Amino acid sequence: MSFLHFTVTVIFLAISSLLPLHTLAYFHLIFSARKYRNSSTKKLDDYPVVTVQLPIYNERYVVKRLLESVCMLDYPKDKLQIIVVDDSDDETAEICGRLIEHYRSMGYWIMHLRRGSRAGYKAGALQEALKYSRGEFIAIFDADFAPPRDFLKKALQHFTSDDIGLVQARWGHLNRDYSALTAAQALSLDLHFKIEQAGRNASGLFINFNGTAGVWRKKCIEDAGGWLPSLAEDLDLSYRAQLRGWRLMYIDDLEAPAELPVQMNASRRQQYRWAFGSFQTALRYIPNILNAKINALTKIHAVIHLTRHLPQLLLLLQVIMIPFVIKVGLPTRLDIMMAWLMLYPIVIIISMLMSSHFFIKKAYNSIRQFIKDVFLLILFGTGISLNNSIAIIHALVKRDKSFSRTPKFGIRGREGEWRGKKYALPFEGYAILDIVLGMYVLFAALLAFYSRAYSFMPLTLIVAISLLYIGILTIIHSITRRTVKRLKIHSAVLIPIMLVFVLAGFIVVYAVNVYRVEAALAEIERASTSISFNNILESVKSAFKLLPDSGNLVWLFPTAGTDFTLIKRDLTAIIQRIDNLQYLATDIEYFHAELKDIRDALGVISIQLRDIQPYAWITLTGVVVVFITLLSSIGVLVALGERA
Repeated sequence: MSFLHFTVTVIFLAISSLLPLHTLAYFHLIFSARKYRNSSTKKLDDYPVVTVQLPIYNERYVVKRLLESVCMLDYPKDKLQIIVVDDSDDETAEICGRLIEHYRSMGYWIMHLRRGSRAGYKAGALQEALKYSRGEFIAIFDADFAPPRDFLKKALQHFTSDDIGLVQARWGHLNRDYSALTAAQALSLDLHFKIEQAGRNASGLFINFNGTAGVWRKKCIEDAGGWLPSLAEDLDLSYRAQLRGWRLMYIDDLEAPAELPVQMNASRRQQYRWAFGSFQTALRYIPNILNAKINALTKIHAVIHLTRHLPQLLLLLQVIMIPFVIKVGLPTRLDIMMAWLMLYPIVIIISMLMSSHFFIKKAYNSIRQFIKDVFLLILFGTGISLNNSIAIIHALVKRDKSFSRTPKFGIRGREGEWRGKKYALPFEGYAILDIVLGMYVLFAALLAFYSRAYSFMPLTLIVAISLLYIGILTIIHSITRRTVKRLKIHSAVLIPIMLVFVLAGFIVVYAVNVYRVEAALAEIERASTSISFNNILESVKSAFKLLPDSGNLVWLFPTAGTDFTLIKRDLTAIIQRIDNLQYLATDIEYFHAELKDIRDALGVISIQLRDIQPYAWITLTGVVVVFITLLSSIGVLVALGERA
């Protein structure tokens, strides 16, 4: 085993030993969530002053819905202060100003706070609003939320003791059924609240404020040090508060519906921000957590909670190493153990998702719909892994990132259109990396198939399909509405033409490279098993003619054994030895010994050709052509978008 192969094996095994920690922690939360009960409540004899903070930045499509929902809250007007922290630099500020004047004329205690800059982004806006907040309690809603009328009264009833610093509500969904993307995100969030938040709350572990749809005790915010700049200001404050002894509560029957991102580009941006922010918080507070006077279980879950996106990076590293693992594993029989290390997470994760139906069955009309959404979630969660891995790497190198908002378009249910609207995001360049990596992982699956390491195929196929799905969906969601109309008009012509080109490319690659290698391999294997002297000679000569005279198709692990020049030289020598066999027919013992040596030599060449087989599908020339085609297609789409 070479040093490279040894290093890859050690890294692979180390990653495989880390991944189960997050899986086991999730299992514990599943069991804990079954014990969750809503906390006790107290009757509100006197209504405290509550400040509702609404951080806004360029939200022209949803700001009206937000203000209407907040002003309809069933709470005494003289005890309800509303602060709109508006950092907008578009017409949202004017819309917001008119709405605020309207509600102020109706007797609402409402303030339009304009900072003049986005310093500190959302955290800066909330910290600024804190200076003007008169409430004992602070409720926070993002622009995409529409809280129900009884939200505040229900939330305040759960502040039963002075050490409770936050009551966090569960997110609902205004547009769960809008598309496959929103269905996957809805299920992901449902599992987060119904299992993770509920499980942590039931076990007395640290939970987190989700950035919105929560009510804070103002004293808790101030005691924890206020809002600090971070891409996950909610998680940051949550951990500072809990490390100072405050209790945060999750209430499952308190729901606030919100709009899910409908554009893949927007969802990528949101996921990136969450991954970067959580890892940024992990780097800041894990030393404090480990040194805190809290029990070991709380410490373990806190570290796993803050590093919850790390398994996505580890999974990608595992998948990237699969060709190396197959290379080192097959000769040493490590492949079975390594393949099992990759298979068991799939089985366990699917089992956990299926068992989660118990917690969210009210959201689904049938088990079939739930299974469909589980499949979509696997596609989404796996496909977004490269996007989130890049965010983790950026956080590790301490690269500061600006707060990029997730655009909302005022969509409810299945109604509404986002294409052509102002906040629709342009093409996301990381989609190219998704597709390139997806193609590499698809090659890893192909390599596993030809190497007969079939245990590696389930994970590689899932990851490859997911990455390609996310990359292609990102490109599709970058096309403008006018371009979509054009494509719809010509789809009857375009789709068949594209299929013809794909099929033609497949045939060309197979005819030029794959067929010749596979046909030669078949001839060699036929010669190895034949008992006819003439058939052996004929098959070997046919294999010799089929193979190229020179070149080495293996670009990942090129060796002398996969060089066509050397293979043909060996075949020439074998043909000469077969020709000489006719002169040894009288010496039976020597004849059979020589024939056995020839068959052994043919067996070695068979192994060499099997090593070449998967690479025959993906030559360097083919990869370059595909990549150029991909870039050209993207260029055409972008050009069409600019013209539209």
